[in-house]
Amino acid sequence: MNKNKLIFAIIWAVLLGLMLLMVTSLNKGEADKKKISGPSDFTIWMVWDNLAWAQNIINNFKAVNREYSKKNIKIESFPSYEDYSLSLISAIASWKAPDIFVLNNNEKESVFINQTIWVDPNLINPNDFRKKYKWVFADDLILTTWEWEEKQEFLKWIPVWYESLWIFYNRRYIKASELGSLSALNNVVAKLKDKKPNLIPIWIWNWSTVINAEDIATQFFMLEDGVSSLSDVSWNKLKQSLATYFLFWDINGYNGYDSRFAELSKFWQNSVDLFSKWETFMVVGYPRLLKVIEKKWFSKNFLQAVPFPHYFSWNGKTLVNYDYFVINKDTKNFDLANAFLLYLSWDIGAQDYLKEFPYYLPALLSLESDKLEDKVSDKYNVILWDFFNSDYELSSFDKWIKSLYDKNIISILDNSSNYLSTFIKFQSEILCKTKKVTTLQNLSKNCE
Repeated sequence: MNKNKLIFAIIWAVLLGLMLLMVTSLNKGEADKKKISGPSDFTIWMVWDNLAWAQNIINNFKAVNREYSKKNIKIESFPSYEDYSLSLISAIASWKAPDIFVLNNNEKESVFINQTIWVDPNLINPNDFRKKYKWVFADDLILTTWEWEEKQEFLKWIPVWYESLWIFYNRRYIKASELGSLSALNNVVAKLKDKKPNLIPIWIWNWSTVINAEDIATQFFMLEDGVSSLSDVSWNKLKQSLATYFLFWDINGYNGYDSRFAELSKFWQNSVDLFSKWETFMVVGYPRLLKVIEKKWFSKNFLQAVPFPHYFSWNGKTLVNYDYFVINKDTKNFDLANAFLLYLSWDIGAQDYLKEFPYYLPALLSLESDKLEDKVSDKYNVILWDFFNSDYELSSFDKWIKSLYDKNIISILDNSSNYLSTFIKFQSEILCKTKKVTTLQNLSKNCE
């Protein structure tokens, strides 16, 4: 081989090596890209609901949308919103976020809102949404923007259900007509305490012994006119809204609530344990509290429920709680995501969902009249209509950062001697933290 041919062969060998290196690098890059883009399955994350029941909804969806019948759709349901939020932050940071997840209505400026994509108005028109759903959902979920001096409306995404607080009561001692207002409730408490001085008429305090205590306290805030956000709870409104609450809590008051707190805490029990033993006559909670009541074997014949009362039907607002489904803006399965949430917006999809979770009230107006006649549980003579009052105005309550609010609010209010100053300090701190996480400004500021 002459010198020129040798040089030519060396050049080709080098070029071939570089080409192989480039191909290998590209393949590795694609593999890494697939690795960080998350699992190949289509994933949905929810909160609070039974995982097995949720999987039935996926099966129903596939039966209607057969083009996705062979798609592996995986669903996860978290028992607490705090665990869910922390897991979702981790998933987004590692590019493993679910294709569809949920946000809660009581966190208006969610830290996750920038991870979502709004609904194409051609897919679901906001005006059509207003006609189909209870007005509170349109108020919460329709967003308005201005482009080229033209108003544009978009829908965040789809709600299916909502819930509000009820009073579960022992009908052997109480009639529904006696619970029509807070003043009437106070009269019932006084009457029961007079007849049964060793028992507690209603159990609604101490966070460690009351399920959903954070929302029960919030409902008292919302009984004051004009309160629909943590920022609306002024010093005076805080004092007014908790005045009645403290009457129930005070160990020397006519409810004598706190007299059993030490006992329940010692044995890791809660208000439902007393209710099931007829040692308290009323407990407050969402309709899904019935699942807990079932496990405690409360008598079938004596359980009934009414909506949590206002001072008067025309004042204050009823706290509404719901999660709405959103699409991850980084999903690789937009068509499937759109199809699933569009399915939930139809009567058939919402019916399938509510059939699996009968303790939720329907977001769609078309389902309201029929669904309200359904039993919440086959074991009790309690129907959804028992918890419905059309005179009460439904409203969300902006907690700013839901997980922080829920975790801290009850321990603050349990401190009866310093609750006012402690609450105002907490209010200032959570506002500071909310501005940090939603605007990424003043990051070095100490919020404590």
